[in-house]
Amino acid sequence: MPPFLPGVAVVIPCYNAGLTLAQTLESAIGQPGLAELVVIDDGSTDGSAEIARRYLPADRVIEGPNRGVSAARNRGIAETSSEWLLFLDADDLLTPGTLERRLAVAEEADAVACDYQEFSTDEQGTATLSQARGIDWPALRQDAERAIASHVWITTGALLYRRRLVEAIGGFRPDLPVIQDARFMFDAAFHGARFVPSAHIGARYRITAQSLSRREPVRFWRDVLRNGRQIEALWREHGTLTSDRIATLCDLYDNAGRGLLRCRDQGFFEASAASRTLGLRQSRHTRIATPLARLLGLRAAHGLLSMMGRP
Repeated sequence: MPPFLPGVAVVIPCYNAGLTLAQTLESAIGQPGLAELVVIDDGSTDGSAEIARRYLPADRVIEGPNRGVSAARNRGIAETSSEWLLFLDADDLLTPGTLERRLAVAEEADAVACDYQEFSTDEQGTATLSQARGIDWPALRQDAERAIASHVWITTGALLYRRRLVEAIGGFRPDLPVIQDARFMFDAAFHGARFVPSAHIGARYRITAQSLSRREPVRFWRDVLRNGRQIEALWREHGTLTSDRIATLCDLYDNAGRGLLRCRDQGFFEASAASRTLGLRQSRHTRIATPLARLLGLRAAHGLLSMMGRP
């Protein structure tokens, strides 16, 4: 195997991001520590590839049919050879100097995590920033797999992954199109990744009503449920399904069930059944909602629970 290039490869998957891509590229270009920058255009129809070519050599803008963000990121992995990988969405931003700061603490790490800020822009382009968000490090250090399955998440732009870890994981999962980034972080923990903090705000995460989880909540909650079932199977297979992890899965299935009930989706019954088979007492909401949904149907059950203050 040839040696990896020193530094960071920034991979930007792109689908119809013409309004934001230039700003994203400008936040990455010129960063100390940047070794490679590649845009994977995932079948855009708005001229995104042309915008990317204004900033990058033609061979660093890879075009292909629309296959989803996981496939685009995986193509970016294959097109680069740097020791470190950062996956930056085409509407998010890096802060100045962040790659250099992450690399400074990376020697003993498989993944370096920094804080990030959510932001939104008004019609005049003025940005509003949230407070800094980051990882619950005590929970991650106690049980990284459980913490990530439960509540630990940061945007991909705030994570730096060592290539050998990425290759061991096998890339991003196309079967979880909405929450593939959260699952990738879990898979890193499952493969024994050493997470190391870099104490700074390194990324800006754009909040938009057009995000897939907001546009298509059914797909989001189905992904949450599918991810939970897959994690449960992994823990069972490896004999690591502890009582604490069972409780985490119960909470995950309860949240997925609530979301699917709000969407009047039949997946609610799968979430309820998955929770029941774990052997713990189900939440009060699930115990009430399941027989109501069977008797009255999902729409009527949700309406009744909403009237009772239990949406």
